[in-house]
Amino acid sequence: MEYTTNDLSKILDVSTNTIRRFEEKGYLNAIRNTDNGYRQFDSSDVEKLMYVGKYRKVGFSHRDISELLQRDIDSAKELLAERKAQLDAQIAEYKALSHLLKDDIALIDRIREYGFDLFELESSPFHYVLYRKRGELCTGGFQGRALHRFMSTCPEFEYIYIFDWEDIRSGNITWSAGVAANQLITKKYGVDTSPPVESYERHFCLMRFVRVPLDFLNAEQMAADELKKLIFDDFADYMSEHDYMPAGDVLALKIGLSREDDQQWQYLLIHFPVDKRQK
Repeated sequence: MEYTTNDLSKILDVSTNTIRRFEEKGYLNAIRNTDNGYRQFDSSDVEKLMYVGKYRKVGFSHRDISELLQRDIDSAKELLAERKAQLDAQIAEYKALSHLLKDDIALIDRIREYGFDLFELESSPFHYVLYRKRGELCTGGFQGRALHRFMSTCPEFEYIYIFDWEDIRSGNITWSAGVAANQLITKKYGVDTSPPVESYERHFCLMRFVRVPLDFLNAEQMAADELKKLIFDDFADYMSEHDYMPAGDVLALKIGLSREDDQQWQYLLIHFPVDKRQK
């Protein structure tokens, strides 16, 4: 049976220009009808284009498809298996990213649940690696390689701030920033957690959600006494009332960005580890 360009277009639900491009790429061998001048195709062309459409859908390039159409069935199977492995890897990555978004959505829901009041909860254990340490950028050498390795092997990472407890107590607050993931997640992906990757172990914490300007750590945005109040003073009052004492550095998990009240904000979940005061 003979087919025109319009016939192929209707069968395959593509434009006539697409059919012409397929012809240019060598998939089709049209025969010119001497009576009307139209290009004509046979059933083998239809079958071939169905395969082209199928394999384009799964991400094969035209070069790959041209090669595939020249292979014997066993050799073709090898090329299909390679592409399947690539798709399976992409699916695994997308599942991880979907899980990351699921966690972010759950944290935002927690903001509605807890508001901005302090609450008590045991923290998750994290592995983390810094890109800024005590105010200084540290992205070179061994530290930089560890940072990039962490981010490339662990798709479910979060951004964090770390505030050193001794600095908070002295009033000379410095801060560190990095990426972190729950230790179950780093184990899941086989992340290298050797130094300079560090650990923030599970501990009973006082926690609070806060909304701060996006660049709140810039000196002109938040004075030192305001920063101290944000990450310590309110917690200090609570600790005094409930016989708690500080037990480690403060971690602030970055949850998300927003634009509200005509300003850019970021939401944080502050973890302040505490122990019961000995009586």
